[in-house]
Amino acid sequence: MKPIVETDHSNFGSSPLEATTTEAVGKGKIIIGVDWKSLSIPACLPITTDYFPDKRSLHNDYVISDYTLLPDDVNLDYATSRAVYRKPLSTEEVCKEIVSQRLAQGFQLIVVEEKPTNSNSCCSAGGSGCAVTSNQSTSAVLPPSCETKKEYLLSIGRIFHKISLSGSVITVTGYRPRHPYPPINVDYRYRFHAPQHETYEISGVNFTTEKLENFNWNHMDLYICTRGDVDYPLMESLKYWRFRMYLLPRDSLVNKIVSFGSPRCDIFTEAVVDNTENQIEDFVRLIENVSKLKRQIGRKARDSPTTHSLTKRRHSTSIISRPPNQGLTNSPFRERVGSNRLPEKRPRITEKNHNLLNAPQQSINVRSKLDASRISRIFPGTDAAAAVVPRDDQDDGFPVDNKFSANITLAEIFEAMKHPLTGVGYFSQTQSLPSCTFVSYDALMWLKARLTNGRHPLDLLEAMRKERMICHASGDWNQPVVPGFVFYYVVQQDKNAKDYAPPLNDYSAFVNEWLEIEFQGCSFLWHDEPAPSHVPNFLRNTTAPQSWTDYCKSKRVYRQSHLEIDVNQKSDRMEWGHVKHHTVMQPGFAFELVVEWVTSSGPIVSDLISGWMRKANHCNYQLVSVPADPMAEPFTKKSDPLRGPIFIPLCTTFLPNGAGLFEEFPEDSRSDRMLFLQEAILARFGFLPCVLEETNKDLPKEYQYVHCTGNMFALIRCASNNYQVESPSRQEANVTRCVYGHTNNTNVPKKVGFLWAWNHMIPNKKWKALTINNSVEGELFQLKMLKDFREFCSNSDQRLANFWANCQELKRKSLKFEYNNNNNDDPKNI
Repeated sequence: MKPIVETDHSNFGSSPLEATTTEAVGKGKIIIGVDWKSLSIPACLPITTDYFPDKRSLHNDYVISDYTLLPDDVNLDYATSRAVYRKPLSTEEVCKEIVSQRLAQGFQLIVVEEKPTNSNSCCSAGGSGCAVTSNQSTSAVLPPSCETKKEYLLSIGRIFHKISLSGSVITVTGYRPRHPYPPINVDYRYRFHAPQHETYEISGVNFTTEKLENFNWNHMDLYICTRGDVDYPLMESLKYWRFRMYLLPRDSLVNKIVSFGSPRCDIFTEAVVDNTENQIEDFVRLIENVSKLKRQIGRKARDSPTTHSLTKRRHSTSIISRPPNQGLTNSPFRERVGSNRLPEKRPRITEKNHNLLNAPQQSINVRSKLDASRISRIFPGTDAAAAVVPRDDQDDGFPVDNKFSANITLAEIFEAMKHPLTGVGYFSQTQSLPSCTFVSYDALMWLKARLTNGRHPLDLLEAMRKERMICHASGDWNQPVVPGFVFYYVVQQDKNAKDYAPPLNDYSAFVNEWLEIEFQGCSFLWHDEPAPSHVPNFLRNTTAPQSWTDYCKSKRVYRQSHLEIDVNQKSDRMEWGHVKHHTVMQPGFAFELVVEWVTSSGPIVSDLISGWMRKANHCNYQLVSVPADPMAEPFTKKSDPLRGPIFIPLCTTFLPNGAGLFEEFPEDSRSDRMLFLQEAILARFGFLPCVLEETNKDLPKEYQYVHCTGNMFALIRCASNNYQVESPSRQEANVTRCVYGHTNNTNVPKKVGFLWAWNHMIPNKKWKALTINNSVEGELFQLKMLKDFREFCSNSDQRLANFWANCQELKRKSLKFEYNNNNNDDPKNI
């Protein structure tokens, strides 16, 4: 960037270029500066050009490579192997799409003079000036061939491509220079003043030229030809589009700061009511709607103002509970929910309105919708009575008459699960899902409400799987029962029933079509467990794991599934994409979703994501867009050169008499305890952990957090997987953006702290909507949060010391309570 300077110019305005970059100030003086308009709106080349090398030049100066695509043969194999049928692309559609992908990557169509075609050619020209079309007849005796023949020439720099379509065969020929230009690599350093920073700070960016000849067009063309099948996945080198989002629970405590002007922002631990179950219920409801799954039966909505009315329930007892006049569809597509409006809450039935199910007159007669013959066809043993005892309470949302007796057998529990009215709710018949499919979370909650002898619901489901009563919905017997939104189906059905649908018996194809998510950190919902300790993690004798990656059954952080992007059927071409998501959902953690695509258009993707955001709001969640590089750290690959994190040091000398932190604990655990202390501070300000995939074990491990509003990010970094690193303090040139940068200066003093960054992808209207009421000069919530966080970390007004003292007091009370319980259980004291 050039500095703005004043200079004499006697010939002002004579050059068109100078007129765009200069501005008159006075007689004979102009200001020369940056042409910001050209920087913000880069120049676009025309979509066509007219140069193509001659044959001699192609032979001497270029390396030629070609390959052939047979879309019809390839599509036949892949379309039949997919879990959900997708209409394959025709050969002509594949040809147009691979040309369009090259245009999207910067290629230009080469327009040359069309050669005169034979008059008896039966195929017309394939475009107006955008392609060279060869439609000559193949024989002077035989009648002309009617197969389509088209040819497209494209170029970018000194790279040329020729795409030929002849009937059902597509031939791609590439010409790349024998002697490519050497790459350019410029390492640029500058000082940068970002918002809310105290001074100019050193930053850097690396400018390199891309080797276009190394782009893997063969893989891209096969990806298009197979319609995004798993054999040809999207790779980083393909430069595909992606949109990253975090699914966050809505927190009402933000209104306490914005609407009522709370003087401090560390109030997010004041929430007394545990809403873990509500979060899980809302999450299940959201995933059901996004996946377009449907269930039907009457159920009372949670927190409904009316006690004696049942809303139409999304949960079905299965396909067998449909009305006789509601036949099963043979459509190859998933059954869609009839309305875009979601219920206010995930439906539930409680003790108060349970008797409505058996009342002679009610607003919705569930039992009248059942066809007894259909029940007996699929479940011949449905009428088997299970041993039961009178029930005392029920709040799992499933209609039930009684609880199980202590000596009930596994077979009797299984028969009760299959009951069309009081059993687990099944999904309506959907392509690739077998009949009588349910999710493990519903089954766990159903069992928990009925068991009286302390048996673990998860152990019972696993025992049913081993006895081949239930199985994963893909038909894979090796898949164990995982708690969460994971599909399973009842195996023991009448295979000759008209409504019976078998499983796919292909696990990889199944998970490529359906979202399956494990639940962690909420097992107390379906099994009575000891109450979690109120002692902060950094003061416990044995610390708990920091992330669900340490104990989840699937060690993978992410999973990818196919995504139909054109949900409203607006596009006149085939569009598809993929969704990358966390494999685990844990309350109190951010859940990440990434939409990926190369063949879709922007407005279609926008419609999809906007619909998801509306559905999330109905389910008490918010879907927040986040950048691919939230922290924008300097000197890292693909770092944003015009953003930078803010370093906030943490005071560690607040204890009286200069005592050190965690001196009462072993030395090898102090680094982890410092991490948990920092995490506890972030939690008080409303930050949620974000689980990241560990890409390089040699680099320092990072722990990233996002605020519950989605407006801010925070990061804690460790020097290794086991030890906490202290960041170098700001010294002259080594300022905030170099806090965690590379340095060989071992004499730089160290500090513990946080990196703080803003989410620049929040819309401006939404950003300004958090203006604090009755604040001086309309202070924004985000800026107040940063100011208060800095004051807390610096131990202003002894806030950090008081926080430490309160945590120590919680530990003392917990130890005293545990000591009293142990003494009461001792027989000598009774």
